[in-house]
Amino acid sequence: MKQGKFSVFLILLLMATLVALPKEKAEAASSGWQSVSGISGCKIRVITDAYTYTKSATSIDAYAETNGKCGKLNYKSFGVSIVEGGDIGPQYSGYFSSRTPTKKFYFSKLPKPTGVPWAVGLSVYKGKAKGAAFVYINPQKR
Repeated sequence: MKQGKFSVFLILLLMATLVALPKEKAEAASSGWQSVSGISGCKIRVITDAYTYTKSATSIDAYAETNGKCGKLNYKSFGVSIVEGGDIGPQYSGYFSSRTPTKKFYFSKLPKPTGVPWAVGLSVYKGKAKGAAFVYINPQKR
């Protein structure tokens, strides 16, 4: 009987260990918080689903958010660009108070990467207040 209880205990312990193990997941990329000049305490950041995109990736998923001290911000040029090379995909504009909708930038609609880093970012404004945030990413050659 003791051996049966011990076996049940071991099985329960193994199950608890398996549930508690960390799951492997993709690491999101962030620009870090960037100040918006002209609005005291206002900060924004851009978040993408990864820093490095492999050949199997179909899109770059990105959104921007505020720290809650900005009010309604207008944004323009939310898109992908080649670092020091200009915009290469669709550019979105609109406004947000806390978080933009997630934008998908499909690799099938972007030029083939050449090894030069890309950036995903946006510019914000509210009256004369201005700011920008960018995440630098590495799309693998496709």
